[in-house]
Amino acid sequence: MGKPNPEKIDENYEEHQIFEESILLINAPSFDQAYEIAEKKAKECEDSYTNVYDQTVKFQFIESLDAFLLFEEDEFPSGTEVYSRFLHIPKEESLANVLSRYYPEVTEDETERIHKNFILRNRDFN
Repeated sequence: MGKPNPEKIDENYEEHQIFEESILLINAPSFDQAYEIAEKKAKECEDSYTNVYDQTVKFQFIESLDAFLLFEEDEFPSGTEVYSRFLHIPKEESLANVLSRYYPEVTEDETERIHKNFILRNRDFN
């Protein structure tokens, strides 16, 4: 965040922002509890620092998108990361545009989203 110190810009400086998508295995008795655990774990990883170009870099949780029931219980410890990717996005791109491009399910009508999440979260636990 912020403009780089012009005196420190070198051949390694890149004009982009990075988003990380991460998938975790969470052992929980319900989807709601799985979301709570995953969000708590993600928030524990939030951090910020000043990079070599005098810009603030933030690791910040944005949103949990999905949960799925796995039948292979007890094979993996809760919190195991099974997938992660980094998205290199131009700095001028807004968060709303990033979410709509890579995660269109986030930009659906809120009522429809709530309905879908209720079905997804509760169908196998109720």
